[in-house]
Amino acid sequence: MTTSKATTLRHNLNFGNPAIIASAAEKMKLGNALSKIKVVATGLTPAASFDITTAAVKAASTITGITLDSGENLPPIGVVVALRTTGGTTPQAQLVTDAGGTAAAATALLSDDGKTLTFGAADHTGFVLEYYPAPDVALSTSFPVGAPANF
Repeated sequence: MTTSKATTLRHNLNFGNPAIIASAAEKMKLGNALSKIKVVATGLTPAASFDITTAAVKAASTITGITLDSGENLPPIGVVVALRTTGGTTPQAQLVTDAGGTAAAATALLSDDGKTLTFGAADHTGFVLEYYPAPDVALSTSFPVGAPANF
């Protein structure tokens, strides 16, 4: 009987086994995760929360730093570089906290899944976001040695 040693994506990427680096990188969409994306969203329906992975946000935005296929929406946020609101009564730069924080005039919440930004007021109609996406799958995902990309 042949068995494979079950390891994680992180382990495989850290140890650089050339036989599996390409599959691991494809699985996590490494090209996306290393791309700084800028989203300039305007003309959104006034709200406090926006799911950046929706078609509505994509349609209302000018997006640079990534090319999205037809039907493909923005990836979830991994790391925020800069965020500011541009519409509503208080357009301003925003600090970002985790989902357990409190949204305030200049503090936005980022959901744990990286998809939703929540601002302190419900009248925002636009924002500018610069970010690095989260990997497509968690680096803690089991990735057996020699696993194909569609594992």
